[in-house]
Amino acid sequence: MIAAGTGLAVGGAADNAALEASLEAIERSGAARADLALVFVTGDAHTRAHEALHAVRRVTGAPIVVGCSGTGILTERREVEDDLAVAVLAVRCERLVATPFSFERQGERRDLGAELAQRIGPTVAEGGCALVLPDAMGCNPPALLTQLHDALGFLPVLGAVAAGAPMFELYNTDAVEGALVGVALSGLAPVIGVTQGCTPIGEPYVITHAEANVIQRIGSRPALEMLSEAIRANPETEARIRQAGVFAGLAMDPAKSPLERGDFLVRNLVGADQSNGALAVAERVRVGQTLQFQIRDAQASREDLREMLDELAERLHGRRPAFGCYFDCAGRGRGLFGVPDHDVTLVRERLGEFPLVGFFGNGEFAPVGRRNFFHNYTGALVIFPEA
Repeated sequence: MIAAGTGLAVGGAADNAALEASLEAIERSGAARADLALVFVTGDAHTRAHEALHAVRRVTGAPIVVGCSGTGILTERREVEDDLAVAVLAVRCERLVATPFSFERQGERRDLGAELAQRIGPTVAEGGCALVLPDAMGCNPPALLTQLHDALGFLPVLGAVAAGAPMFELYNTDAVEGALVGVALSGLAPVIGVTQGCTPIGEPYVITHAEANVIQRIGSRPALEMLSEAIRANPETEARIRQAGVFAGLAMDPAKSPLERGDFLVRNLVGADQSNGALAVAERVRVGQTLQFQIRDAQASREDLREMLDELAERLHGRRPAFGCYFDCAGRGRGLFGVPDHDVTLVRERLGEFPLVGFFGNGEFAPVGRRNFFHNYTGALVIFPEA
């Protein structure tokens, strides 16, 4: 049996908001106390964060309390981007094994991923996932993910970089800065969806000449020429391109055909050389890898989120989500879609209402296929369904 509930409070002093949100979370869970509490707050809650965490612990009874700040926070009911707000998820489950962690001064730790692997290895030895909430200061996502993979093999890593002014991390009853905090979870099988907010344009082609992150030729033709062709392939694309961003979609499974949504790792185009037609991508590429250009705007992001949620609904096989976390990019939300509560409204429509908590961060962690990546402009959803 999994008992979970969320609470959300907006405005006022942070400790009073945390008290209100915690009372609501524990009441909605139906449990007398929680085993785990996740807490997300806006940056302006910093001055009363210590008192806020005491309120969370006092009300929920949770021995493990972790979280961080964001430019906004969310629950299944709404997203809050412009006001002081506190969101709390309280979870009670006998099958859940949770190992919290906090590493201060993360930028001074060269082997942070290895240290983390040693801390959480026994918890996730037979499956599970890790929720990571690093500060932007000193954060090195590639090193963290590589060291974790080298030590533990593939372990789904979800989360986002703290955001807000100021940005900070929450651990037990302390608000810290420059740290990596989080929790490893096992005993419940996570179902994960990633929306990179893009739609493909043109056709997929094989990279035929590349070095490091620079693509010289795609399908034996200059990469820049192939990009121009992809843009011109559809009149609608040409009209949207003025407002949309253009990206490279790198296929993660060389054997997969046909390629579909979710098969690509989306990365920024960071440079172009008009003299030789080369394109630079914010990711190492290799000859033989399939690439399809992508565009990202509100329409593409909305369509991609809907498709991701439909896929998740199929993978749930009728099981009800017991609780979940959604890590959303600060570049999405109302600024992208022009309406409030865009993503959580679609989640409710596609998956029903269930306890969900999250925040708007400075970059997201989520797997594509069986590799973990650090993303931008992405929404990462992890759901823990009932058995």
